[in-house]
Amino acid sequence: RHYLIIIAAAMTVMFTNLGGPRLWDRDEPRNAGCAAEMLQRNDWVLPVFNNELRTHKPVLLYWLMMTSYATFGINEFGARFWSAALGLGAVLLTYGIARKLFDARTGLWAALSLVPALMFGVASRAATPDAPLIFCSTLAIYLYVALSKFENGGPSIQLSFKHAACVYAAMGLAMLAKG
Repeated sequence: RHYLIIIAAAMTVMFTNLGGPRLWDRDEPRNAGCAAEMLQRNDWVLPVFNNELRTHKPVLLYWLMMTSYATFGINEFGARFWSAALGLGAVLLTYGIARKLFDARTGLWAALSLVPALMFGVASRAATPDAPLIFCSTLAIYLYVALSKFENGGPSIQLSFKHAACVYAAMGLAMLAKG
């Protein structure tokens, strides 16, 4: 039941009129344009904007946008889809962290407190690398908490190599998100 409440609240905030406003500030149009150019060239390696190499940020955001452009078309919704979806994912991961460390009720309130947070909402509705970074960082913390053993009220910090590799993989994705 908690998952339904969290998903309903987060989807309402993050997906309502997601494609309505035009791309704004400097970064959204540049990021969206770069992904569109990469998709048109069918090039998943070199980020290019206005026929110039774009090395400002790593490529994860462009890859995500390219998949949503292929699904929803090259438009504002397609540019912002993954930011909203990963914002929803970060909210669910927050629930999981608080549920494991405390209890389900605390998890519910932690997740519901994150949903209306102003800058989190902005990041989750913008075609920028912030939402992928937040999601991947939260995923790394979630994996650490979920895979750790707790003894005497604290983690034993003895992760197996496989579990540690999962945590580091999530941190690697965070680096691919924003650098």
